[in-house]
Amino acid sequence: MMEAWGFLKLEVNGPMVTVALSVALLALLKWYSTSAFSRLEKLGLRHPKPSPFIGNLTFFRQGFWESQMELRRLYGPLCGYYLGRRMFIVISEPDMIKQVLVENFSNFTNRMPQSIMPTFRHHVASRGMWPGGRRLACYLHPFRMAEGIAEV
Repeated sequence: MMEAWGFLKLEVNGPMVTVALSVALLALLKWYSTSAFSRLEKLGLRHPKPSPFIGNLTFFRQGFWESQMELRRLYGPLCGYYLGRRMFIVISEPDMIKQVLVENFSNFTNRMPQSIMPTFRHHVASRGMWPGGRRLACYLHPFRMAEGIAEV
C-alpha cells in the first residue's frame, strides 16, 4: 500500500518552503485586497471596476463633485463605488432619496459618522483662534455666528 503513495514523497528543503509560503502569502494578500469588492455586485448596483486595496480612489482624481456627476452619467441614478475596502452607495434621484431618508429610514441605519464640521465650527468660532476663523465661522453657520458677534 505504501508503494502506491510513493510518488507523493517530497523532499522538503529551505528554498521550497520559502517559495510555498511566499505563494500562500501572495494568494492571501490578493484575496484580502479584492474580497470586499463583490458586495455592490451582489446588490445589483453598477459601479466602476475597483483596484486592489484602494478601490475607486483613482476615479476621483478630477474632484469629488465632478466624479459624482460622472458616476451618475455612466452608471445611472443608483450606483456605488469603493474607497479602500469601504462601499458607498450613491442615490441621486429625489424620489429615492425621500424614500431612504423619510419613509424607510430605519432600514438604512448603517451610515458614516457625522462630519467633523460642527466640532470644527465650535473651535473656529471660539475666541483666540486664527484671524480668518471668525470669517470662516460666519460662512459655516451665519445665524449662530451673528448672535455670537452681537454678544461681543
